[in-house]
Amino acid sequence: MGRKISDFALTRRHFTQGLAATALAGTVGLPSMARAESAVTFLGWQGYDDPVAFDGFLKEKGITLNTTYIGNNDEIVAKLRGGGIGQIDIVTPYMGYIPLLVKLDLIQPIDESRVPNLKDVMPIFRNDPNIVVDGKLYGVPFTWGGGPMVYDPSVIATPPTSWKDLLKPEFTGKVGMMDDPLGNMMIGALVATGTQTPTKLTAAQLEQTIDFLIEVKKQSRVVAASWGDLSDAIARGDVAITFNGWETMVKFCADKGKVVKYTYPSERTHAWLDNYCIAKDAPNLDAAYELCNRVISVEGQKRLAEVALQAIVNSEAVAALPEDIRALYPYGEIEDYGKKASFFGFPPVEPEGDLTTFSDWLKAYERFKAA
Repeated sequence: MGRKISDFALTRRHFTQGLAATALAGTVGLPSMARAESAVTFLGWQGYDDPVAFDGFLKEKGITLNTTYIGNNDEIVAKLRGGGIGQIDIVTPYMGYIPLLVKLDLIQPIDESRVPNLKDVMPIFRNDPNIVVDGKLYGVPFTWGGGPMVYDPSVIATPPTSWKDLLKPEFTGKVGMMDDPLGNMMIGALVATGTQTPTKLTAAQLEQTIDFLIEVKKQSRVVAASWGDLSDAIARGDVAITFNGWETMVKFCADKGKVVKYTYPSERTHAWLDNYCIAKDAPNLDAAYELCNRVISVEGQKRLAEVALQAIVNSEAVAALPEDIRALYPYGEIEDYGKKASFFGFPPVEPEGDLTTFSDWLKAYERFKAA
């Protein structure tokens, strides 16, 4: 049986352990694909093609999709470097990867005149510095989310205001964590080191970060493998509060009969922003631009929000959402969202002064896993 589109939302944000090692890999084979003139080759997360393919749009435009789904963002880098240039049209990276893709000359700037729906994209997303490199836009942002603290209000009437509050005795055995290396370490760095840029850490700061995560783990009943598992743990009453989270967990828990809420602690948290990018030398450029424009259309955005429960970027589409779907995300306070959750860039993948690389991060995270 095939996976429902809503299933991909449970695994979308789960980063794998081999990410840094393969991000700069030399060659990775691509599947053999028959190509028609209008056949767009799409490399991205499962479900991210649905907003352009769910109705008759592709047939109307004479476009077919050759789709390959990814399990992590590093596959985008590896497959483009491994023979994908000149074959792949669209990729869907997390915003933190875009500067790397630009540096490696794997994607091309967006001709904004060919994506008229950009005018309806909220400025916080359209102007994110991760996707604007040297004054040029390299990604069409279309979905986002953050890592708030999710809690059960029937157990915790007043939400904590700091991530450090999870270390208090009253929360022993009531905390749930995600096995999310990048997300956990970004939050941990904000709290443990006081840094404003949690992806730029020295070795000492990285050690402080892991020490803090281990303390939270001692308070935890579960370190979940997926967002669905973490939601299930709250719905069952196994845990009452989370370190790291996702706004959509409100709906996942509601579907199981549990009311939960979320809050953004004072130290802030991380956020992510996914994009349609056009690969360098994309062979179907006109069709690629049609898809970039479609994914941020009102129709495409509503589809993403209502079926996949993803947060969207088009203000006109947000206004057209059913109230229960719109209420999942803080659209009404979106201009202040960056004060609560930030789109941090990716950690260095190569040595950079005294800063640790993401490979160092993953090695350090093993200490957390083993604790």
